[in-house]
Amino acid sequence: MFERNLGNIERVIRLLFGIGFGFWAFSQPYMNPIEWFVIAISLMLILNGIFSRCFIWWALGLNTFKPVTPNCD
Repeated sequence: MFERNLGNIERVIRLLFGIGFGFWAFSQPYMNPIEWFVIAISLMLILNGIFSRCFIWWALGLNTFKPVTPNCD
């Protein structure tokens, strides 16, 4: 398994977009392939937001996660 690579702000943004896309797709009267694709994308965004890991960013070497270091004054 790979380490966390999403920062907190990005996690929240991905969660909100994932939930929004999911609500949009499920509110459509008919489920055609576009809505199924949007549901798959929204599920990936929600899981990225929950677990703070993005496989595409890991493959590209990107990282916005900054671990909190204890203040030892």
